[in-house]
Amino acid sequence: MSLIGPDEEQMKLIQKDTNETSLKKLEENRQLIKQWLNCQPHLPRDIDERTVRSFLRGCKHDLERTKRKLDTYFTLRATLPEFFSQRNPFSDEIRTTMKAFNAFPLPRLTPDGYRVTVHKFSESPVSDFEPCDVYKYLCMIGDIRLLEEVTISGDVFVFDVANLTLQHVAKLANPSLKKIIHCTEEGYPQRLKEIHMINCPTYVDKIVNMFKMFMKEKMRNRFHIHTSYQTLYNYMPQSILPEEYGGDAKSIHQLQDQWSKKLESYAGWFKMQENVKTDNNLRPPRSSPSSADKFFDFGTEGAFRKLEID
Repeated sequence: MSLIGPDEEQMKLIQKDTNETSLKKLEENRQLIKQWLNCQPHLPRDIDERTVRSFLRGCKHDLERTKRKLDTYFTLRATLPEFFSQRNPFSDEIRTTMKAFNAFPLPRLTPDGYRVTVHKFSESPVSDFEPCDVYKYLCMIGDIRLLEEVTISGDVFVFDVANLTLQHVAKLANPSLKKIIHCTEEGYPQRLKEIHMINCPTYVDKIVNMFKMFMKEKMRNRFHIHTSYQTLYNYMPQSILPEEYGGDAKSIHQLQDQWSKKLESYAGWFKMQENVKTDNNLRPPRSSPSSADKFFDFGTEGAFRKLEID
């Protein structure tokens, strides 16, 4: 089991944090959102009910916010085909990506109900690292979690940048970076509590500043920089981490392999999802544009001219 759900004590904290007072409330709100979806001609009809459940919980059962998030998410699926189309886990691009960039949620939650996801650059040649393919891969993981997570308080991201070079940074400094940050902040429902960068090189400030350029202020303040991994223990139990970081979880290689197999098991589902997206030609005239529409009203290239890579 790759995603272990909360125990009784964690569930109490999560339910309080997500404003989920009962399963009855979850079902009632799910039905209300389902009725709303049926009245939106531009939104897909065949949305998985598990996805609706995840959006409700991630939005703390705020129905209007849930509607906006769902609209944005499925609009992003339509407007960002480089992230959301041709998602074949058996393709050469995804297989190469998984070797160049490891990413996997940890099996166990933190005591307060947060899911930690580890991201680690491997020692593969920089030429194997293609940012758009990495972002597609991350969205594939995100979509599986929308289906499989029972309930969580939110997310914590850990980036191990020990193998990150300035050549990687130069490749990351392109308009796709802004798009994936927008997806994370506006498209997916989970709330991001903290971002930790571990095993940081001396030039880490360039990396952090590059990400912060496109983040909301509240997210900029959630970055934590670590020169090693031991100081992570101040923020999460050592026991839930991979064995390379002194934890009791499996090794990075084993956890990555587990998630590689999981993605492969979803190959048919990803294929069926190709057309599960908005049709903006059918969007009602009085319908407010989603944040995805607003996002694509302006260009992104100019901001990268300010980023200098030595």
